[in-house]
Order: sequence, then C-alpha cells, then structure tokens
Amino acid sequence: MLRKWMLTAGLLWGAVASAAIEGPGRNQFLHAARAQGPVTVDGRLDEDTWARAPVFDGFVQRFPEAGQAPSERTELRVLYDDRNLYIAVTSHDSEPALINRNLGRRDSDLYSDRVKVLLDPTHDHRTAYVFTVNAGGVQSDGLYYDDRLYSTDWDGVWDAAAGPREGGWVAEFAIPLSLLRFPEAPVQTWGFSVRRDIARRNEELETVLNPRTSNAVVSRLGHLTGMEELKPQRAVELVPYLAARTVARPQFSDAARPWPRLMDPSADLGLDFKLALTSNLALTGTFNPDFGQVEADQLILNLSTFESFFPEKRPFFTQGMELFNPVGGQGGPQTLFYSRRIGLETPILGAAKLTGTVAPGVEVGLMDAVVTGPWRRDVDEERPDRTVGLHLTRPLHVGPNNALPTDPAVPMNYLAAVVRGQVGTSSRVGGMVTMATPLTGGCSHESAALDEDLQPVQCLARGGNAAAVDFDLKTENGEYGLMGQVDASQVVGGVPERTLRDGTVLRRGDTGFGGYVRAGKFGGEGFRWDLGDDFSSPRLNLNASGFQRTQNEHAPRLSLRYQRPDGMGPLKAYSANFNVGTKWTTDGRAVNRGSWFNFNTGAQLPSFDYVGVEVGADVGGWDVRELNSTGVPLENRNSAFLALIVETNENRMASVGGFVAASRRFQSGPVAPAWEGQVNLYGTVRPHPALETRLEVFLDRTSFAPRFIEDLGDHRFLLSPLLTDSMSLTLRQQWVVTPRLTLQAYAQLFTAYGAYGPYYEGVSNAARIPIHFASLVPVERENTDDFHDVALNLNVVLRWEYRLGSTLYVVYTHGQQRFPVADGARPPHTLMPSGLLAGAANDALLVKWSWFWGA
Repeated sequence: MLRKWMLTAGLLWGAVASAAIEGPGRNQFLHAARAQGPVTVDGRLDEDTWARAPVFDGFVQRFPEAGQAPSERTELRVLYDDRNLYIAVTSHDSEPALINRNLGRRDSDLYSDRVKVLLDPTHDHRTAYVFTVNAGGVQSDGLYYDDRLYSTDWDGVWDAAAGPREGGWVAEFAIPLSLLRFPEAPVQTWGFSVRRDIARRNEELETVLNPRTSNAVVSRLGHLTGMEELKPQRAVELVPYLAARTVARPQFSDAARPWPRLMDPSADLGLDFKLALTSNLALTGTFNPDFGQVEADQLILNLSTFESFFPEKRPFFTQGMELFNPVGGQGGPQTLFYSRRIGLETPILGAAKLTGTVAPGVEVGLMDAVVTGPWRRDVDEERPDRTVGLHLTRPLHVGPNNALPTDPAVPMNYLAAVVRGQVGTSSRVGGMVTMATPLTGGCSHESAALDEDLQPVQCLARGGNAAAVDFDLKTENGEYGLMGQVDASQVVGGVPERTLRDGTVLRRGDTGFGGYVRAGKFGGEGFRWDLGDDFSSPRLNLNASGFQRTQNEHAPRLSLRYQRPDGMGPLKAYSANFNVGTKWTTDGRAVNRGSWFNFNTGAQLPSFDYVGVEVGADVGGWDVRELNSTGVPLENRNSAFLALIVETNENRMASVGGFVAASRRFQSGPVAPAWEGQVNLYGTVRPHPALETRLEVFLDRTSFAPRFIEDLGDHRFLLSPLLTDSMSLTLRQQWVVTPRLTLQAYAQLFTAYGAYGPYYEGVSNAARIPIHFASLVPVERENTDDFHDVALNLNVVLRWEYRLGSTLYVVYTHGQQRFPVADGARPPHTLMPSGLLAGAANDALLVKWSWFWGA
C-alpha cells in the first residue's frame, strides 16, 4: 500500500509540475507609486501624495454573482516608501447610513463592511498575508497557506484606520516592510489583491476574479509592481512582559474540604522576541511565556475511549505555525505536531521557532521548546509552606512554595522540523520530523511496577519520535488533486512497556507506521468527489508530540458532492454531500470496527438565511477499545440520526442559529432500543455597534450500549448500559470602548449526570473471541457508578493596546465544581446545578503589562 501511494503521488507530481501556471490574475499588474512626503494613517487621505497615486476601480463581484459588476464603486491606491507599504481603499456607498460599522476586539471576525488586503511578497503562489480593517476601525490579520487554507493565527504589528467620507468610507493601511519577507530585486512584483465586503448585501468584491468555486486562492492573485529599490529589512522586535497575579484556592486537595482558602500571590517576568536573520528567515522566541489572558477551554463531557481535540489559543503556538500543520489543515487523522502537548501540565521554560525560505520555493520550519518546573510530591496540607521560593527550573517566576504542583513536572524537550518544496505553481511536497525527549534518566522494571503515584519521574515521561513525508498536488486550475502523508513513529522513554486501549502492548523502542491519502475533484461548480484511505499499524503512536485519535485501523472512504457556492436559481448557495466509509483493525485479526454513512444538504436562501438537513447511520462492527485494554471485541450498537440546521443572516441586529438532532439506538441484546438527541441553539444581539451579547445552550442525551465497569478475571467482564444527560450554558458579552480598548466576559455553566444499570456479564476466552450483546447474562450488583457533575467557568478580560503592539491586560477568572456527593448516597439524576455553590472554587486576578519595541 505504501508503494502504491508513493507511485501515484509521483505520477501526479510530474503531471502537475509540467502543467501548473498562474491563475487568472497573471496578466493583471497594479502599480504602486513612491510616496512624496510622510503619510499619516488616519482614514482621511488628505496628503497630496494620495492625489497623485494611480487609481484602480476595476473590482468585480466574488459573491453572490461571481464575475458580475459590483453594486458600488471602489477605488484603490497604493504607495510605498523605504519603511512601509501604504494602501488606501475608498468605498463609495449610495446608502452610507446603512454601512455596518460593528466594533469588536482586535482579530475578531466581525460581520461588517470591511476591506481585506492579500499580499504574496515572495510570489511563491502558496502563501499570502491578509490584513483587514472594518468600517469601525477594527483590525485583524491572518494567513493563506498551501494556496487555499486560511489561518487567523498569524499576527503582526501594523497600523490601519477607517474614516467616514461623503458617500462612503475610507480604509487606510500602513504595513511595515519589516513584517514581510521578499527577495532582493531592482523592482518588486508581488502577488496582490484587495477584497471589499458590503455587509447588508452580503456582497464580496475583489480586484481580480477569484470565485469561491476554485480550490485555490493565492495562485489566482493579481500583481503589485513598480516598487523600486526596496531593501529587505532585518527587523528586531522585543516584547518584555511583567505579570502579577493572586490566586484564592482551597487549602486542601480534598474536594469535600473547600474551606479554608489560601491567597497565593506570584509574579512572572518574560520576554518574546523576533529577529529577521535574513530577508527570508525569521527567528521567534519566548522565555517564561504567560498565557493568563487566554480563554479557558470549553467544558465538555467525553465518555468515549478517544481523546478530545482542543484548538490552540496560546499566541506563541498560533502565530507563524501554519507550516507545521498537516496536509489538508488542522484536525487531520494523523498529526505529527499538536502544540497543546507542550506546557499545559509542565511550565514552558523557553521556546523558539525558525521559519522562512532557504531557496526559491523551499520553506523550512524549526521549533524547539523546553518544559520544566519545580514540584513537590509530598506536602503537608495542614501546615502549608508559605515561603516565597525561587527555583532554577523556573527562574523567572516567584511564588509561595505551597502553590507548587504535587504532580511531577516531567522535564521534556519538544522538537519539530519541517521542510516543504514547491512543485509548479500550486503544488508541494515535504517532510516533517518531531521528537518529544524526556530530560530524565531511564525507568527500571522495578520502578515501573510501583503504583503510578509512587513511580519516579523517569517512569512518567512518555516521549517519542515521529517522521512523515507529505504531498499536496493539484492540477493547474486547482480542481483536481492528490494529497496525503506517510508517517512512522518510535516510542522513547517511560515505562518499559504499557498497554493501549485496544490491547496492543507498546514497548520502549517500538516502531509503527501509517498514513492517509485523499484524491479527487476538490473544486469547480457542480459535481465533486474524492476517495480517501487512512491506515495506522497497531504500534503507530504519534501522541507524544502529535495528535492521533486511534491506531490499529484501516479506514477507506468515499465522498460525492454537488457544490454550487455561487448559487443555483433563487438560492445564493447550495451543497449536497454523501459520505460513506468502513474500518477494520490492522493487527492481523481484521476485526470490523464498523461502517457509516451520512448525507447532508444545505442552501443559502435569497434572504441569506441558511437551512440544512443531515441523515446518517453507524452500522455493525466491534469495539476493540472498550474492555479494559484487553482487545476483546465488544459488539457495536447500531444507530441512525436526523439533524436540522438553521442559521439566520448575521447582518441583522439579532441573529440566531443552531441544530436539532434525533437519533435512534437499536436493540442491543437485552438492552431495549432508545431515542436520544442533541439541541444546540445560539443567539447574538447587537443593540449598538459597540455591544454584543451571545448566548448558547447545548443539551445532549446519549444512550450508550453496555459499557465496561469491571474486569472480573478469567476473561469475564462486568458491563452496564449508560444513559447520560448534559447541558452547557455559555454567555459571551463584549463591550468595545474603542477598537483598542475592550472588555470581554465569558461564562459557562456545565452540568451532567450518568445513570447505569442494569448490570450484565460478558465472557470471552484466551483467543479473545468477540462478545455479542445477545450473550450477555444479567447479574445482581449494587449501583455505585452513577455520577453527577457541575462546573462553572468565568473569565473577564480587559484589553488595552495603549500603543501599537503594546498591551495591558486585567484578567479575572473563576472556576468552581460541585460539592461531592456523600459516600453511600446516589447522585441526583438532574441537570440542576445542585451542590455548586458549596463546592471548591478558585479565583485569580491577573495584571499583565507588555511593551513592544521594534527596529
């Protein structure tokens, strides 16, 4: 299979390399003029030099009627000097009172009138910086990579302003040349386009025809030229910070003793830096980073045997990391680098990344991070150590010793290296290596035999190495493509051996391999299709520094789609998708892990509201992960579902959306069929451009097939069906004093309960024969397995960008969980937040100041 994948990739690589050309913007050249005198970015364009700049007004619609003339006139002017690129867009409007000037925090994705600038200064047709300002003056930025994928994670320090004018508004940009990578040349020619959104009409305009139907963006841009004698600038940026916080927390770790509480003050000093080593290569680093202003993860109920994937929110790991993403974007089936492995349990001492271009069309990235910190396993909670400590493993942090973690902080070094080379205009091949290396000695068999809370830190360190070759190959118009990855892993450190959920024994030094491939038609109007195949050997383990939902699986799939993103008849957009797949184990047993299909269709109505419907089913197969890491297959429960989706036009002062889903779990031996469902509803209200309130409610009822309760020995297992209800209420409130002074509040109340019973016994044998539901035998057992969880998270953030790139944060956070149910009492079967106010709570107040210096 590996050889077939590589052969197919090689054939298409050759075809793409010979056929690829630039997109429809290849003949469009817009000219920039050198600024005559200083330019003040204020949204007024009252300098004489703007009057002498060339004017371009040939915008075309991108949506809803691609290629048609726009409803309003737009004028573009471009200037430059030795330090900045200046862009001015005059947006004429026949109804200026209806211009949407919604306000928000920097980098918020506001539905409003706005202007976007797309710049490909290296002219590699793969990567483009995006700079956006809306009619209210709110800035945001992002990055297109791999020609078509977009990330909001990239961030830069640049200036923009929006100003009113008679019959419209003006967007004015000043983009420092030190922020951009471009080659040395007498005359610069960059990939370039400008987009304008007219919110009330849901209309998108662009300087070059770049419709939604294409599977490419950057390679279809026009050009900006005429910039003479520009020298790449080796910029230096320093952002030191000082953070002071105080935390109020229970003195005792026992949740049944929430009082008394201790006040733990602490202080941190840190530094972020960026250095342009060459015009195409930048070094970014951080010492003792603090991410206290980042919103907490959403509370969820995960009772599956699979790890949950959470998005990255920490700035160092979101900015400039697009090169480390897997083929096809984040959330791929086998991801070598998952930054959330770093620094969530053990503090980051320091980290650095080197990114850029080392040759025409060849990009490289290198990231290294060291995590370590002081900890104390044995503490006397009755007599807490209030001594203020300074520790060499975390030298830029000062705090009381009683606040040190009691779980071992395993020192680790994380390394990720990637290289990607361009093929033709819009295709590329590459490779990646990751290493998670424990900075400890080895773990002996004697130490590994101890209980986990007694094992030395050497046994708790789980490292690993991984490597991959990937490819993303497309035809010249981007419609057809082949993408995929071939990877391998090696276990490093930790206990001599451990058992995975499916019964696979993983030993130090074990290797595994896998990969995935997607081939088909990904762009164009009308019918699209793609074939996919995921493969992972039993011992493939990327989770030391990456994310891999499961291993020991072969999963082919087929997708058939009908896409009309530019509309069909009265509909503004329409799509229909059919997906089907199956999977089985790769451990030689070829155990069927189940098959599935779904069909969904959706349409954007003439009112720009959206409606959709989805149906699907999971059929047959066996679960090899449920029964206490034995690998004994347990029958899957068949199910089918129906979902309805509605979203109203965001241009209204109040908008709502969500979905309602109902599913049917069919008979499972002695377990009767059951209905279950989900409801997710959300609404947003903007009574004023500076105020936004969003409320979301999520309700879930799930009827699980018999779940593992206890291993009774001799290949006998105690099982019980499980009924769970959960509810999440989330409130987000935003008040924008100015685009650079904002107050945000986030609160989530989460409740859930689970009810087990009746109980059954399932029997296998040494050959691990499957357990059918029909073979389960009822047994008597006292129910001590029910649960009731309640949690509350609150986060309030005041953000003030008091000068360009420099910020002051004041952050208050509150986290609380319910008081434990008394021993011997059965937890309540309710979604009411009973016991919450009596439960243990943590409160923290953070003041963080940073100052930007650039040269």
